[in-house]
Amino acid sequence: MGKVGNKGQIKERLRTWGYKATSARLSILGVLEKSPSPLSAQAIIDRMKGEVDPATVYRNIKALRDKGVIRPIDFRHNHAHYELETDREKKRHHHHLICTKCGASEDISYCDVELLEEMVIRKSKSFSAINQHSLEFYGICDKCSKK
Repeated sequence: MGKVGNKGQIKERLRTWGYKATSARLSILGVLEKSPSPLSAQAIIDRMKGEVDPATVYRNIKALRDKGVIRPIDFRHNHAHYELETDREKKRHHHHLICTKCGASEDISYCDVELLEEMVIRKSKSFSAINQHSLEFYGICDKCSKK
């Protein structure tokens, strides 16, 4: 998981992205930055220990997701998990390998999906561009496979 930076850098990046650096946004981004893996909205609320009203957390998660500051990850838990989108300007991203038994996840930094995107666009009858993609891999981690 990449880091956005210290509180001052987070404030500056929020302003660059068109947001006021409110205490709620700073807290949410701080929680996500400290986490080694993506978190559900409820996990973010739990880690904030009552600092911010849950409705405010949900509203800010939606706004930050819509602006591309954070991105949702589908762990197949019937709710999204979120992580920082650390390289928005460079369009860099990563994917995850997720255990279907225990939910453990591992970042996969290498992504050569651009060739697949080019092929998809060439074969498409009604699309001319792809703005983003999401790709997660599911399997069984070593710990679960030994059980």
